[in-house]
Amino acid sequence: MEFILKWLLMASVQAAATISPGPAFVLAVRNAVTYDRRAGLFTALGLGAGVAVHVMVVLGGLAVLLQHYTYVFDVIRYAGAAYLIFIGSKALISRRQAKAEEPEVLPEGVLSSRAVVSGRKAFSMGFLTNLLNPKAVIFFTAVFTQFIGPGTPVSVMALYGLTSVVIEITWFSGVAVVLTNPGIKERFMGAVHWVERTCGGLMIGLGLKLAFSR
Repeated sequence: MEFILKWLLMASVQAAATISPGPAFVLAVRNAVTYDRRAGLFTALGLGAGVAVHVMVVLGGLAVLLQHYTYVFDVIRYAGAAYLIFIGSKALISRRQAKAEEPEVLPEGVLSSRAVVSGRKAFSMGFLTNLLNPKAVIFFTAVFTQFIGPGTPVSVMALYGLTSVVIEITWFSGVAVVLTNPGIKERFMGAVHWVERTCGGLMIGLGLKLAFSR
């Protein structure tokens, strides 16, 4: 039971970060509304693959720290909790973006030379967006140090990593499906600002809980 609660907490932190708008969100929205649902789904798979690379790198590094430099791991863990609170605060006080900054939407029924993209191209766009995001390493380090310790089995670490990848793919696949439905696209975009604030508050609360937990 304790493990399940711990896993749910970890998944909550990951979900809050994934849902909060950032470079991956902007790309997913742009590809879905500029191209089509297929492009949006391949973009989601690419974003998930980028996350998978960061997860493997971070978990491998943390495993070494746990084995040889436990005190360094503890420092990183507390720094990670502080980082979660910091990014949550930024999301909580963020201002609504101007409409001019929103991804371009082609008029319904209008096609252009840019309105078609291959699945491979969409996948690579998503993959490189997450792979080349330097903040991703910091974030995953901040999250995973809160949930793993000297006695954490490799299988559990793998589950945490897989959870992050699945959440990334699931959320952005959902974004692609929603934004290719003309009836609900406008409502979804109008709610993004409030989603960001809600997730920011959640991350602050989780960061505080993790910082003061044993």
